[in-house]
Amino acid sequence: MKERGLSSRRQSGTGGRRGFALAAALLAVMLIAALMASVFLAVTEETRIVAMSGAKQVALSAAESAVEQTILDWPRVPGGPLGISGLRSSTIDGFGMSVSVSITPLDSTLYWIVADAGRVSSGVSATRRIGVIARARLGPYGSITVERIAGRWWSELF
Repeated sequence: MKERGLSSRRQSGTGGRRGFALAAALLAVMLIAALMASVFLAVTEETRIVAMSGAKQVALSAAESAVEQTILDWPRVPGGPLGISGLRSSTIDGFGMSVSVSITPLDSTLYWIVADAGRVSSGVSATRRIGVIARARLGPYGSITVERIAGRWWSELF
């Protein structure tokens, strides 16, 4: 009798594996879904990183441009010459974002120019703040020349 039961199992071919194909298919679907979710999250995070990097680069360019514009427009800055005790702040638009520029006199010829460019959107801030030391001198005929200190002309401030 034992032999007869064994031969009937061999003929059907299923043995003790009934329902195995369903479990394997469900496991495969779960693995594919987990893989797709991880790829989606990675792409989303990469997109965020690239957007933030681009926004920070725009902020840096805007800050550099605002400092350069401040140096170029120095003789025409309203309010007359800065004294040693004076501090001048202004906002410059037109470089892709609003930039706040402040000029602080360090002595009679040296000035500290700080440009703060940034944008806060969606709870994420992409800001850059740079500082420049510049020297202002009276030239012939009363003209003012402003030049950057030699070397790396700006430094990033935190």
